[in-house]
Amino acid sequence: MQKLLRPHGLLQKTIVFLLIASILLQIHGIPPIIHQARAATITLWGDFGLGGWGFTSSSITDPGPTLTTTPGGTVSLSLFSHDPPTPHQFCVDYEQTPDFLCQTPTEPQSAQFSSSVTPRSFTFTASTTPGNYTYFCVIHGSGMVGSFVVRAPHDVAATGVTIDRGFAYNSVSIVSPIHVAVTAKNPGNSTETFFVYAKAGATLIGNVSVTLPAGGTKVVTFNWTSTSGLTQGSYIVTGNATKVSGEAYFVNNQVTGPTFLQKIKGDVSGDCKVDIVDLATVGSTFGKTQGTPGFNPNADLNNDATINIVDLVIVASSFGQVC
Repeated sequence: MQKLLRPHGLLQKTIVFLLIASILLQIHGIPPIIHQARAATITLWGDFGLGGWGFTSSSITDPGPTLTTTPGGTVSLSLFSHDPPTPHQFCVDYEQTPDFLCQTPTEPQSAQFSSSVTPRSFTFTASTTPGNYTYFCVIHGSGMVGSFVVRAPHDVAATGVTIDRGFAYNSVSIVSPIHVAVTAKNPGNSTETFFVYAKAGATLIGNVSVTLPAGGTKVVTFNWTSTSGLTQGSYIVTGNATKVSGEAYFVNNQVTGPTFLQKIKGDVSGDCKVDIVDLATVGSTFGKTQGTPGFNPNADLNNDATINIVDLVIVASSFGQVC
């Protein structure tokens, strides 16, 4: 009778590792693959009839697969036409809204290729600016597109800021807070923890710590309850993301938002003086509430959603004041 051999040492450990890996894959599944366009050559097939691109002749999709690289990374392509003799020409459009015009030399463009047998080789250096861009066929434009992502290992950003009330009055306490919303984003390849904050000029409105996975986005809303730190004047509202360790691209760490106006007490019209025009404005909208026809938010001086005697008294008590 043949004696069964039992695995020992390194072989036994390898078998155990493979068994564990197999179990984990069954539990968690296999994550989707996004091709990293680094020094290795990527094979890419184009087909106008199918309206897209693919890594193989049998996997062409519309839009094509996502190509991802690092800022300034080397991208090497091996290009085939899946519908010969139809010619194609690869290009990356670095505009946020693609115009499908290849503007060389800033936007990389291959030579034409029309063979399903002989590849067209094309190597280029990616943009140093992180972002989500578009690759396309120069000949067929928006009929053949895919995503080209330039992603740094570490990168955080503030991509938008909004405010629901763009003014306040000196020495007037507001009843309802002004809401300032900052959109934070992690365009990098790593999970990051960083602070997001909003400012009106040099005055801090609020800040909070957020943790975002790679590619994650979050809208952070600050309740601005007092503008007493501002003197009369205009202030640019900004959204900001603090720098993280290893970050090298800082242009997107701050985004400029709307202008906030701090007016003198009672100056409803914003002409730098409190006069009969301001009294008349409050009087003509007296009793109006937010959401009703004729409501004028400028006449709601304390931001309580109602134009009433409180607002009228504020204007009257400041009558004659000028900037």
